[in-house]
Amino acid sequence: MTKPNTPLYYKIQSYILGLIKDNKLKEGDLIPTEMELSAMFNMSRPTVRQGLNTLASQGYLKRVKGKGTFVTKPKIIQENTRFIESYNREMHKKGLIPETKVLEISIKICPDFLVDKLGIKEEDKIIKLKRLRYAYVEKEEDKKPILLTTVYIPYEKFPNLIMYDFEKRSLYDVFEENNIYIKKAIREIEAKLSDKQTSKLLKIKEGSPIHFLSSFGYLEDGSVIEYSESIYPGERNKFIVEINR
Repeated sequence: MTKPNTPLYYKIQSYILGLIKDNKLKEGDLIPTEMELSAMFNMSRPTVRQGLNTLASQGYLKRVKGKGTFVTKPKIIQENTRFIESYNREMHKKGLIPETKVLEISIKICPDFLVDKLGIKEEDKIIKLKRLRYAYVEKEEDKKPILLTTVYIPYEKFPNLIMYDFEKRSLYDVFEENNIYIKKAIREIEAKLSDKQTSKLLKIKEGSPIHFLSSFGYLEDGSVIEYSESIYPGERNKFIVEINR
């Protein structure tokens, strides 16, 4: 039931959101035209358009010129540019169900490109952990990958790390259980296009826009405990950067 002072276009929003919630409108479905909605609700087309534009700005609809308006899924807001927090905790706070698939966990001799990043020697060993991460609301069939991440940890800092099941455990939680605390993180974000292999894993088209995020995690003594490279599909994610003065 809408309040007396509720704008008229809110009726359109409630109607469309209700259909999406009840699974009567699914991702990719074409919604009724402005003219049809105008007749259904006995309101002007500009009012209908305002309601649809609001839903489009919130990520629920996508308007395609000459074709119509289609249902989409809102992008997941990633806040790891603001906080040092585990992925699972962040998704739970958003009311989403997180899920992880481990693609690789292995011990390797440090490759050249990581020596300076991790501040170790060429012959030193590292642990490589590569994961595909998901988040969904209720229906598992709606699940799509929202993140492909690869993290590298100096082996000598946590030799037993490889013993943990990272499909069930959070890396940051495991760190803290072992009295390893990340005190500072430096993260860089770049806009790129997905390659063939990445596109296949993330279930997006090759050449799609992606957010590429590289991250360093530092201990209290200033040494690097982790370096990671994460890829977020642009169509499923957006980032918040908070600046205080």
